[in-house]
Amino acid sequence: MFVSLMVFSLLFAGRAICGRFEEEKDEKDYALHYLTQYHYISPTRSGNHNATKAIENFQKFFDLPVTGELDEDTLYQMNKPRCGLPDVDVNGERFKRYATLGKWYKTTLKYYMTYGDDMSHAHQARIMARAFKYWSDAAPRLNFAKTNNVGAANFRISFGRRAHAGVSGERQCGHPFDGPGRVLAHAYFPSDGRIHFDNDERYTETGASSGWWFWKKESQSLLAVAVHEIGHALGLKHSNVKGSIMWPTAKKGTPTLHSDDINGIRSLYG
Repeated sequence: MFVSLMVFSLLFAGRAICGRFEEEKDEKDYALHYLTQYHYISPTRSGNHNATKAIENFQKFFDLPVTGELDEDTLYQMNKPRCGLPDVDVNGERFKRYATLGKWYKTTLKYYMTYGDDMSHAHQARIMARAFKYWSDAAPRLNFAKTNNVGAANFRISFGRRAHAGVSGERQCGHPFDGPGRVLAHAYFPSDGRIHFDNDERYTETGASSGWWFWKKESQSLLAVAVHEIGHALGLKHSNVKGSIMWPTAKKGTPTLHSDDINGIRSLYG
């Protein structure tokens, strides 16, 4: 009996060690994928390819203790729902305050949209109009109007899952979504005009959390995510200013533009 218990204990301990080893391997694999996707590990030959430096740059960007290790705080930040665009340039360098990439050379712009599954079309249209208004209020020369003619649109807004295209006739997107959580949406810089939302996410107007533990239900703020992605489509990159709408990770509640966002959009459109 004692021998049987000892054998069982050793088998259980062995499985626990193997399980922890696999978990650590999965964490490292995910972290390397994350650091590459968001350019902390450079997509170019000349940029940063040192994983420790990449982790340090990530920690600096998100104002975490700089350890160069995949510690609990770092992994927690990496697992937050967020935008799918890179945080830093191709050399893995940190952006300071707002940064821009391209602009529209006209200020009256039209958008066409298709719809996600979570709210009525009318509700989603109202949210999107409200999201565009954030930017026209900040830069009054900007003027946005919804159009039902996709050929006349500067911005094309769509919802898709995993490997996705966009509005009818649009080519396949080169950046597939990853299912619920993590990447919520992405957009293309001027003057491409594509704005894509992950239809596997659960969206409400301003996001919510209800229940607890296994029964906890989360929804993302379509308004906040839309304001952020429209910022990209207008030419704003991610900012490392934590209170800004162009901060990479998702926010719930009614969004507000930080002075960093306002300074950024006005640097482009006055």
